[in-house]
Formats: sequence, structure tokens, C-alpha cells
Amino acid sequence: MIKTIVLDIGQVLANFDWKGYLNGCGYDEETLRRLSNATVLSKTWNEFDRGALSDEEITKICCGYDPELTEEITSFFKNSYKTVTEYSYSEEFVKNLKKNGYNVYLLSNYGRTNFEYAKEHFKFIPHADGGVISYEVNYIKPEPEIYQALIDKYGINPKEAVFLDDNGNNLEAAKVFGFHTIQVTEFNKAVEDLRALGVTI
Repeated sequence: MIKTIVLDIGQVLANFDWKGYLNGCGYDEETLRRLSNATVLSKTWNEFDRGALSDEEITKICCGYDPELTEEITSFFKNSYKTVTEYSYSEEFVKNLKKNGYNVYLLSNYGRTNFEYAKEHFKFIPHADGGVISYEVNYIKPEPEIYQALIDKYGINPKEAVFLDDNGNNLEAAKVFGFHTIQVTEFNKAVEDLRALGVTI
């Protein structure tokens, strides 16, 4: 019997669309390619979510990948919160899960500064019972430590919990702990998958 719902944020409750954001900045195609490679597509991007380094340190490292784009890279990191927007259904979705008696927790890779913005602006967050965000524990999915941190913090029995994420690697890591999992590709399908597990929604 499922008692707990664990939700990723990006591509589950909010749209992480860095490509759309950059396309809207008016850069030419070559600048877009270089800027993407120096930021979101770089080996350092995950460290932004890990939270062990400051935003300034991350920005400096990424500027080193393409010094000619220092101004553009710096601007991107200052405005990276704009790459994520809440889905219209998210607040009602979380509220309905709570109304039906489920514990609802967030488990997401998210940097400190951007999550501070999300907490102020995303309507679904206050309705969740809590969660573990990567910067808080300095681990990122699919590292096992972040799942263990969530389990320990809230006393979750993974066999009575389902984890929803868009990334298959993150779901495979959750299965090791005994979580039921749902890969989210489309909201209505995810709701169907929850109902197939006996979740009332």
C-alpha cells in the first residue's frame, strides 16, 4: 500500500527549459552553442546543484571554459532561476495528494539560489510535507546518499512509497532502496501510473 509520494521538481512539477531561455536572449547560433557548452552542458553544471561551491565559484570555473563569453556566462548564472517555471497543474496535484491522505515529499537536484527563488514563487512547494534538495546535503541524484538522506529525515519506508522522476537513472537508483518508481514523460500518464499502484488521485 502506497502511503508516501516523492516528487522530483524539474520536468515533473516545473519546466526546466534552459534552451528556451537562452533562445530568448537573442544570441546567435554559435554563441548559443558555446554558452551552452560552458554552462548547462559542462561537467561543472551538476556542481551548481550539489551546493558544495558558491555560485561565484561555479561561475568562475565556467567562465574559464570560454573566457571570451565571460559576460554572457555571468549573466546566465545570475538569471538561471528564469530557466524553470512551475507547471499549471502542480499546485492542485500536490494538494489533491495531500487531501487524499498521502505524505508528499520533494527530492530534487537544485542549487541554493535558484531554490530560494522557487520557494518564494512556486505555489506547490508550501503544500508538500518537506523534502531533500541536493544543495542541502551536497549530494545529487542518482547518488545513493541523497535517497538515504530523505529516508532518514522522514522515516520513509520505501516499499510504501513511490518516486516520480523524469530521469531513468534517478529512478533506477531509487529502486535499489525499494521505492516504487514512475518515469514522468507526460502528466496524465503519470496520474494513470499512480492509480495503477492504488494511489487515489
